[in-house]
Amino acid sequence: MSSPKRLAFVVAALALSGCTSGPLYGTTAVDPATGARSSVLTDLRGRIALAPASTRTAQVFRNAMLYKLNGATPVSAPLYELRYTTSATDQVSAVEAGTGTPSAALYRMTVNYELVRTADVRVLTTGQRFAMVPYDRTNQLFAASRAVIDARDQAGEAVAERILGAIAPVLQREVFTDEPAITAKN
Repeated sequence: MSSPKRLAFVVAALALSGCTSGPLYGTTAVDPATGARSSVLTDLRGRIALAPASTRTAQVFRNAMLYKLNGATPVSAPLYELRYTTSATDQVSAVEAGTGTPSAALYRMTVNYELVRTADVRVLTTGQRFAMVPYDRTNQLFAASRAVIDARDQAGEAVAERILGAIAPVLQREVFTDEPAITAKN
């Protein structure tokens, strides 16, 4: 192997050695007695609370996020809380020629969030994520209202997925540096 190739290989190996990413629900531990696999996020199910929703848009996001974080496990004795504010806009993106009637629109949901450790009320991370969902507008009242509802649901799911992708590495680092908080689970 030539010297420049060797140097490139060593640099790449060093760069990748600091990488902390991995599958969100990937195995981080295996019980030697049973062989059961667990991960940080599966160990935290039911331990991450979300602030109550104040609007229907916030409720759509909250439901999607609760399911992504906790599955069907009810929240009890939370170790972390996700605080958030939501906003949504509906923007016409196309109109019919001649009539000027809206025919297509974009639904945009934006969520500002902060992940807080409940033990000492320390903010671990903050950020903002958004999703834009296009939908067709029609003159039919039911179809038009259903399209907006579907777009809102899709946007809520997409934003929840993006926020999960942002807070999962923070939770993984938190668990690996603060193990006693997780083992206190009853």
